[in-house]
Amino acid sequence: MDAHREARLTLFFLSACLALAGWGVAPRLLPKPTPPPPTTPSLRVSVQGEVVNPGAYTLPWGATFADLIDAAGGAKATADLRLINPVERLSDGEQRQVPAQAAEERDARISLNEASLRDLESLPGIGPALAARIVAARPFHGVDELTRVSGIGTVTLARLRDLVVP
Repeated sequence: MDAHREARLTLFFLSACLALAGWGVAPRLLPKPTPPPPTTPSLRVSVQGEVVNPGAYTLPWGATFADLIDAAGGAKATADLRLINPVERLSDGEQRQVPAQAAEERDARISLNEASLRDLESLPGIGPALAARIVAARPFHGVDELTRVSGIGTVTLARLRDLVVP
């Protein structure tokens, strides 16, 4: 091979190597396009129960049960927040329930010292006249004191014992 042809081939290979090297380096040297700002996905969640405004809400990704309650206007006074985990993360499409406080059991017995005439008349064997005598004999410190009311004997007392309190 002649020297001139060898110099051209060398120049050609050297140019090719530089071009390939430039091809690999060029992207690193050029300014990078700025990516669009990241969009955080949102959650669509429903809440029912003891909140001011039950319904569906759109919240940011990572929102908690407490965030959902806040979005719904807060919890009602009747809500039992001890039964929920406020820091629990929400998932898209779920429905949450805010429970109500359990109703306290009320004593269904009638108070001899506080009952109205109508309440006393609802008791078996007690009419308007006997109810008026019970009211007149107040206060009672025990159910057995009903026997001091004229018209109430041991049979009537036994019938009323489980239905009244002093």
